Amino acid sequence: MTHIKIRVLVAESFDLVRIGLRSLFENHAAISLVAETNRIEDLFYLTAQHKPDVILVDLQLSNGNYADHIAKLLDICPHSKVLAFSQHDSEDNYLQTYRSGVVGVISKHHSCKLLLKAIYAIHAGQVWFDRHITQLTRQAQLGRNTLAKRQTELTMSQQPKLSDSERRIAYLACKGLSAKEISVQFFITERTVRNQLSVIYRKIGVKKQIELCLKAPHYNYFK
Repeated sequence: MTHIKIRVLVAESFDLVRIGLRSLFENHAAISLVAETNRIEDLFYLTAQHKPDVILVDLQLSNGNYADHIAKLLDICPHSKVLAFSQHDSEDNYLQTYRSGVVGVISKHHSCKLLLKAIYAIHAGQVWFDRHITQLTRQAQLGRNTLAKRQTELTMSQQPKLSDSERRIAYLACKGLSAKEISVQFFITERTVRNQLSVIYRKIGVKKQIELCLKAPHYNYFK
């Protein structure tokens, strides 16, 4: 049975670190170094040429544009797993890197043994973030959820206030029922329904039933 190695592409700005990685991967039983570079421009070309399993990227190569560069790498080779190599433990860097599409971040200060474990993990379909980064990503997700909730609450507070009966009539009107059919549902006169629909239209800012239907999604269909 032929043993398939993990094909790794290294993009590292420092020569000494790159030489150390080359030595680490050379003749490794499970990892094959397919190419290496210290230029972000060459990284795109090498990714297209070799289509590596794992791309180890030094964030300093991107001069702050790593989110765009990582997105471009994934466009070039969607199956590649990007492992970000970071020298600075910056919360902002970690969060931006997390959002850009990488499946792992590892510090240059960690051991070679831990780096290898990270490569094995992401190649197997796992993510690799240390405990500190995991906490940051959870905080980021919580922040996004909180922001979405506040935006929903603000939208709701800005919506026209409908009474319960108006909301029920609007709901049935959006289901396509006529004023006569709605009057039968609520045991009221058709004229009363039409009067309430006029009030609803005025509050919502529409003139016809079809316009009310089009606006319904903004009001959760008046449920």
